[in-house]
Amino acid sequence: MSIENFSILEAVEVAVGIEEEGIRFYTLAAQKVEEPKMKKLFETLKEKEHDHIKTFRSFYADLEEKKGDPNAELYLFDPEIAANFRGYVETAVFPVPGAAASILRECEGPEDILRLAMQAEKDSIFYYHELLDHAPWPEAEELVRKIIAEERRHFGILRRELGKLHKQAP
Repeated sequence: MSIENFSILEAVEVAVGIEEEGIRFYTLAAQKVEEPKMKKLFETLKEKEHDHIKTFRSFYADLEEKKGDPNAELYLFDPEIAANFRGYVETAVFPVPGAAASILRECEGPEDILRLAMQAEKDSIFYYHELLDHAPWPEAEELVRKIIAEERRHFGILRRELGKLHKQAP
């Protein structure tokens, strides 16, 4: 990636990476917890991440088709915008592939895992909002809005589960 700019293609590649790391996280989280209901929750969220990857890969294919179109505006030439995209990636809970495994090792129980999952969902929402602000056409904007709505639902589910754990605590 160039220092001066960031392409929408690169931004979508990063989004796929975020979702792939989400799959790793939820897979490992399901293995780490013992309660069947919590395992099922993490398995369900993992499947949703697979759906997001399919959506972003389709988006990427659409972008690739427009590469030769001079009106496609696939590059974000503003250095501040490029810095924003990089900043979201570098400061995310899972900034690199494999980060989920190392961070999950530090979690001591379901509460820690839920808090970490909530933060990861918030990170993805922030990143996708940046992507939304620079969507190259209305269909892309709608697609990103749908994924943001889904990530918000995930955050709400995780928050409710954390609340349930707090109510169960002695």
